Amino acid sequence: MTNRLFISVLFAFICLFSSCENDIAEIRAITNPRALPVQSNLNAEYRYTERGVLRNVLHAAQLDQYGGENPYVEANGGFEMSFFDSLGTEQAKLQAQAGTYYQKEHRMIAWGNVKLYNIKGESLTTSRLLYEQDSARISTDQFVKIVSGDGTFYGHGLESNENFTKYKILQPTGDVYLED
Repeated sequence: MTNRLFISVLFAFICLFSSCENDIAEIRAITNPRALPVQSNLNAEYRYTERGVLRNVLHAAQLDQYGGENPYVEANGGFEMSFFDSLGTEQAKLQAQAGTYYQKEHRMIAWGNVKLYNIKGESLTTSRLLYEQDSARISTDQFVKIVSGDGTFYGHGLESNENFTKYKILQPTGDVYLED
């Protein structure tokens, strides 16, 4: 009986320790402090000013800020960003499901049901949009739909100022009707 008990305990011991194997790469990925946000905010509001003048206001369901050599901020659960002129008048509004702002590069990528509205009542719909803060430019290489007082326009790719008042569809598609 003692041999049987010893063999059973040894077998259980071997099974227990052989099944508890952890991949070091998985452990490091989970416990890596650089992979975790340094700050998280729910229902957040972020205001950006230049020389005391309000330029942008961002409202997000969740904002996660990451540090390190290339710090960035992620917006998840939907966000809305307003663009203001030097007098504090809202000029444009951007909405998307998610986005990432790269702090050193001063650029933001928005994706997921992206909508951009301007002061003239025009709207842009696309799947992904790039905002370059330093040059005050907005662009995309994705399919775009623009609705304005002159009609609905479609294409691939767009370049615009940050207020979406001067824009160019890079590859327009569809029918264009001209009056005589």
